[in-house]
Amino acid sequence: MLSHFSQPVDPRLCSNIEHIDQHEWDALVTSHNFFNSHGWLAALDYSLGEGEVFTLYDSAGLLGGCPLWDGEDQPGLFYLSDYFPGLEGPWQQPFLWGGARRSTHNEIPCVQGRRRGAALSAIAKRLAQLAKRRGYYAAVIPYMPLRQAVEVAQYYPHARVVMHSAEASLTVPEGGLDSQLRQLRRNFRNRVRAEMAAFSQVGNTVEWCYPDEPLLKQAAELIAENRKKYGSHQGADWMRRIFDGQKRSSIISTAIAAVARRDNQIVGITIFYRFGYSLHARYYGSDYQTEDKDYRYFVLNYYHSLDYAAKNGISECRFSISALRAKAQRGAKIEPLAALLLFDNASPLSISECEDYNRLFYQRYKQQYDRHLTSDWTLLN
Repeated sequence: MLSHFSQPVDPRLCSNIEHIDQHEWDALVTSHNFFNSHGWLAALDYSLGEGEVFTLYDSAGLLGGCPLWDGEDQPGLFYLSDYFPGLEGPWQQPFLWGGARRSTHNEIPCVQGRRRGAALSAIAKRLAQLAKRRGYYAAVIPYMPLRQAVEVAQYYPHARVVMHSAEASLTVPEGGLDSQLRQLRRNFRNRVRAEMAAFSQVGNTVEWCYPDEPLLKQAAELIAENRKKYGSHQGADWMRRIFDGQKRSSIISTAIAAVARRDNQIVGITIFYRFGYSLHARYYGSDYQTEDKDYRYFVLNYYHSLDYAAKNGISECRFSISALRAKAQRGAKIEPLAALLLFDNASPLSISECEDYNRLFYQRYKQQYDRHLTSDWTLLN
């Protein structure tokens, strides 16, 4: 399905997000898409260096846009060769990456209404053309919600949608954690209560606070410890640089920290960011010198966050892509994420190849998560 504009459009390539009006940009960003918000992108620029942003305008203003970067050249979350096991393709070729740097949720900020289809079509086409001009094989936007990836592909015939990940989210019940527990099966309900009891029995307490300078300094150390445990080489200095960028962009004002203390010492911390009606869990840190078999990760990230959200008018908690089974057992829903591949001309992948691969991907997730899958997964049938 093609869609065209009845008036001229103005594509622009900006050297950084600061060249784009914040209110115009954020008016196109959904609550789910916090990590593509103006403030978050500006923080990345301050911390990691400027990142380009493609934009599309018409006479009425900004229609949509997409941050750009180069991905990474080492195995991990942003290395294309790891994404599609068993699917042959040009994965070793260089791709132009769309979406925020190191974000595991990327939507294309875009207008709603009658201009949306033409805007998405134009953005996809020009990203593919830009990739070709710069010597890339194609463009890719990873970690895109399946529904939006399918929507873009309807408007751009050289797009391909290939599944590669999923994320967890939880609708906040009005009564917070108590209401959520009533929705769980008895064995998981008892498990949650046992974990919370274990957390309290060793003397832990939880407080919610806005992260000031001393807390951010401690958080950087603990987050670096946690990242090191799971193979990251980005230490405390890197995290301090990230937080400095967030202070410069003022996005840190949307942050709230859940802090676990024992004997007046911080033993765990999760930093969340509020955007619209969503609460996004982003950074977790732990003092692994202190006994950590107290389920502090789950207490901070899930149990107490539900009560905080319910009390503060937040309707959804978003928990990213890791440890999906543990999150599903605690009531989270599992949402599908795809890579949107944008080719300038004919794609090396047939639609049937992609559909077959996606059906197998869906079957694996259905076997693992079944009733926890959201309705968007049915788009793969």
